[in-house]
Amino acid sequence: MKKNSLIAALWFLSGWYHSVCAQQDTVDINLNVKHIVGGVSEFDRSKFIIIHDDLTGNEWDSQEQQRSFLEDYDVYFGRNNGGIVWEWNNTREDPANAGWPDPAHLQTRADNAIANYAGNTFVHQFEARYDNMMIGGQEFMFPHGQATNQGGLVYGGFEETAEFYAQYLSRFFGSGSATGQPRPRMLEVINEPFVKANQLGTTNAELSRYHNVVAQRVKELNPNILVGGYTAAYPQFEAADFNHWRGNWKLFIDIAGENMDFFSFHIYDVLSQPGDISRETQRKGSNMEAIMDMINHYSYLKLGEVRPWSISEYGWFCPGCDGGYDQKEDWYQLRSYNAMMLQLMERQDQILNAIPFMILKALWAHPPGAEYNTYGPRLLREIGELPGEPAHAGWMYTDLLMYFRFWAGVKGTRIDTKANDIDILSDAYVEGKNLYLILCNLNHESREVNLKFFDPDSNPVSGITVNHLYGIDDVAKMDTTEYTGAISKVTIDDQATMILRYTFENDIVINEENTEASYFADKYFQEISAGQSETFAFTGVQKGDFGEAVLRLGLGRDHGKSLKPSLTVNGSRINVPEDWRGYDQKNRDRFFGVIEIPVPYHLLQASNEVMITFNDNGGHITSMVLQVFNFTKDLERSVPADGGSIVLALESLNDRSQLFPNPAREVLQVENDQSGDIRYFIVNPLGEVSKDGFLRSGMNNIDIGSLPAGVYFLVIEEGQNLRTKKFIKNQ
Repeated sequence: MKKNSLIAALWFLSGWYHSVCAQQDTVDINLNVKHIVGGVSEFDRSKFIIIHDDLTGNEWDSQEQQRSFLEDYDVYFGRNNGGIVWEWNNTREDPANAGWPDPAHLQTRADNAIANYAGNTFVHQFEARYDNMMIGGQEFMFPHGQATNQGGLVYGGFEETAEFYAQYLSRFFGSGSATGQPRPRMLEVINEPFVKANQLGTTNAELSRYHNVVAQRVKELNPNILVGGYTAAYPQFEAADFNHWRGNWKLFIDIAGENMDFFSFHIYDVLSQPGDISRETQRKGSNMEAIMDMINHYSYLKLGEVRPWSISEYGWFCPGCDGGYDQKEDWYQLRSYNAMMLQLMERQDQILNAIPFMILKALWAHPPGAEYNTYGPRLLREIGELPGEPAHAGWMYTDLLMYFRFWAGVKGTRIDTKANDIDILSDAYVEGKNLYLILCNLNHESREVNLKFFDPDSNPVSGITVNHLYGIDDVAKMDTTEYTGAISKVTIDDQATMILRYTFENDIVINEENTEASYFADKYFQEISAGQSETFAFTGVQKGDFGEAVLRLGLGRDHGKSLKPSLTVNGSRINVPEDWRGYDQKNRDRFFGVIEIPVPYHLLQASNEVMITFNDNGGHITSMVLQVFNFTKDLERSVPADGGSIVLALESLNDRSQLFPNPAREVLQVENDQSGDIRYFIVNPLGEVSKDGFLRSGMNNIDIGSLPAGVYFLVIEEGQNLRTKKFIKNQ
């Protein structure tokens, strides 16, 4: 995991490397500050805690097992790619219209389906878990001269096949109970069609046009159903110098984007060489952010808005790992599920559903002649699949059950959290007296994380339950630890996730807000030329009195090329961090990721200009998104530090900063003799940043009235150098 030893925020903006400072990870938790993005602030379990199954799934050992799983872990239904396929294969030709489905035969089968569901009264109790359900077709439903297996119908073309989709959704469902199975909310037209275009004898462009025809007809008969695609299998946009992007996602948005209610794609960490996990190429982290930002940015430019998403599969994938159940693969799945889910939870306003990919038993995938199923991610396996077990002795849960155990109970209103290390993902939800704090470590080594609570009500903690999901020798483990009072830090294993459930003595009061919005630049996907400045404009930006901002710079560049350009926002130079989410991507063909750049909030205007210049040729700026967080009050942010080392370092810096009076009581006067804004920090003797901000050109007054009396350092960034001055704050 790449890391720069930075002296807290002092070095963060200047980019200095300082080996004497050992960085500490800290997560700030503002208990009373609601975090809202796109109007959404509640954790919707039906979007995330999902099983890839249907109400009428037939791979459970018993009804009691199904009931216990759904209710004990509060799980929702997500996706079925088989039901519509079964009916497609049984459809007959309309005697009066060659190549068209027979509506009378469809109605007969629909009546039988509704009657069967009405009689299956056990599953009616779970209908409330069906609200975000999606069904999808398979590639052979694209009309290419293939006859249906049972009906013998050869569809005549796009319109004829679209008629089947529309009639199926209209006739085979009801509103629950005796009226029939509830109608699904979403339709994915075809699962992963572009990778199968050759075998279908067609092109990506034709498949995109097919999506248009199906969507239009489905919505004529079923106006409340959302239709989407293209269910991308491998969103490797950077491949072939971004020809993959041009010939896949961009092409699909250009042709079918207007008719898609949502976009769907699959995200996987991939091990292409079984047996050597060090060769794994990870999408979690910065690469995943770059994929999502590029889709959104182009969607905004082309369609005038971003479309909602269905992440209809995500997790870990090893295409060559067939050969029986391997417990290690469960751990690889779990670590990918949790990290990716936390990244997706940052976009809850855009997510329709996000489905961790696992099948129940996958009986349909059992290879002929094999003693046991060799399918990968399964929730249930046969006893006997591991050495030393009695053969074919029944079924049991795999370690993937830990995912549902781990997330059981998490709910509530999202509150403000922020980690000072981009490789520590954090999120938190409040319900009544309970707080669910979620931490995920993207680092490949364990990390100690300080927990810093900002609680204006000083609400005492009565108990904490910590669930830690991690791996030992690549086998998943979940430990539960109980505490009777507050704790100041935790240690998270490498690539592990932790959920801390706090119980406070009183209900948690939320009375402030952090409202997040994203703005897209006026252009995207720009080639990089050495020394040539590229200017991006952001308009319509709204800001308040308090807040933060992050510029999300998407980059696709060959390894060895610079990822640290010169950058200005509205004429003020901004430092570009040399760190990003996740691993270094060195085993990918090239770097494709997002660099998240803090931008001083006071620099933001309604219209903003960002100028970027690289010192070397090659690659692309793939996206440019400005995240703005508007606060109803000024929020404190922690900066980690090794106090003694920082104080020694400060003493050794260039001591020529001019300030007066010294000692001071209420105000420090500091002159900035440069033409632009410069950053300053006030640091206490423990190495903690007590105050920071920007000095405008000329004389500045810094309010220090709220600081405790004592010795401080004023540290000012001056180009690539720092200068400092010790001063005394009096009572």
